[in-house]
Amino acid sequence: MTASTQVYANTLAMNIKGRIDGERIVRIVEAKTVESAFKMLGDYGFAYTDGATVDGFIAEDTNRLIEFITDTVPNEKAAKALTARFWYNNVKLAYKSRFADVPSDGFYAVEGDAVKVARGDYSDCDKYLAAALEALDEAHETKPQAIDIALTRAMYKFVLSCGVSLIKKYFRAEIDMKNILTAARAKKLGKPELAEFLDGGTLKQKTLDEAMSADGCVGFAECFEKTPYAALTESIAEGFDFLGDFERSTDDYLFYMTDSAVAKIASFEPYLNFYTQTLIELKTVKTALVCIKTDSRDAFYARMPKIYVD
Repeated sequence: MTASTQVYANTLAMNIKGRIDGERIVRIVEAKTVESAFKMLGDYGFAYTDGATVDGFIAEDTNRLIEFITDTVPNEKAAKALTARFWYNNVKLAYKSRFADVPSDGFYAVEGDAVKVARGDYSDCDKYLAAALEALDEAHETKPQAIDIALTRAMYKFVLSCGVSLIKKYFRAEIDMKNILTAARAKKLGKPELAEFLDGGTLKQKTLDEAMSADGCVGFAECFEKTPYAALTESIAEGFDFLGDFERSTDDYLFYMTDSAVAKIASFEPYLNFYTQTLIELKTVKTALVCIKTDSRDAFYARMPKIYVD
């Protein structure tokens, strides 16, 4: 990979990022119907075809993101790391399809044949994924949650093997925040034995264990005061009923982590910022469309990401 090809990829990404802002998302959520919201989103640059469902609309635009990453990221391992969440989603659904109904529109257009996985053929899988699937087979596992955690662990092992330091830093932060949320949920339930942590983050297991045994939500948050996530866990200090606020803030954290005042145009940082912003857009738009469909628009504003509020 040369610096010039990375600069080119970053330039393309920066030219199409940020299709919606706070003003536009308010217009979308206040649309009278889902169909009028779709047309508005089409004007803003999202993929739109007549007759789309909410899930179909999100899937189509996600597929455009996957195609863009595949076509523009000059490092093949890095491209696979950034699209891994979509491929692993397909694999989770395919594996579960052996014993349960799965949504037909839940699959993304990413390299790798999920039908093979459903048949027990793991030839399209990386070594981490293949090993996880074989272990699930040996255990005759059918519990969806157990399948999800096993394959998520494999995914993070894979993305951390990409060899690009900024991408590894990005996903380690994502792992850390998922582990904090796991610890908080286990503590809320009073069942620390239910906490199933992901490997590969920067937080020590000791810190997570201390948080789960700390005195209340305030004590829990204090355990992270000397970590990069001190500000994030302030919402948890207010009570475990605010875990939704923490979870939404993790997306904002990844966005701001990759949003430099001066773009490091020869590094992966601008591309990761575009990637994060696009994932936030898709999640936000889906929430908005569901709120329109269910006539619960007021509920949307409590869920609006910080990047659309500032």
